Amino acid sequence: MKKTSLLFGAAITGLLFFQATQKPEAESHPELLGLGPKLPTEVKAVVEQKCYGCHNEEAKNDKGKEKLDWDKFEDSKKSKQFATMSKISEVLEEGEMPPKKFLEFKPEGALTDEEKTILLDWSTRKKKNGE
Repeated sequence: MKKTSLLFGAAITGLLFFQATQKPEAESHPELLGLGPKLPTEVKAVVEQKCYGCHNEEAKNDKGKEKLDWDKFEDSKKSKQFATMSKISEVLEEGEMPPKKFLEFKPEGALTDEEKTILLDWSTRKKKNGE
């Protein structure tokens, strides 16, 4: 009886160890969790240079991080990413980002035409293709 209990305990421990060391399939394939794709390199570069300062988890600008938190974007579900991308397109097309008040103090934060095009092409392409 003792040997059976010991064997059973060792088998359970082995299974738990094996499970803990394996990379979950969903981790290597985020689409299995319904997560959206990662940001393309050129988009990520613009975001890091021009958007991230106000739109991140630790930003002092509560309104900015409430509207968009880039720290959470890639880990969000595809549907939430598409909704966010739609809003990004909208505010860029209307010239609302970066806000004029922000640009009064930090004119270097303005998006160049090229940066704006990168963001718009990315956000509208994804919606059209359903990627």
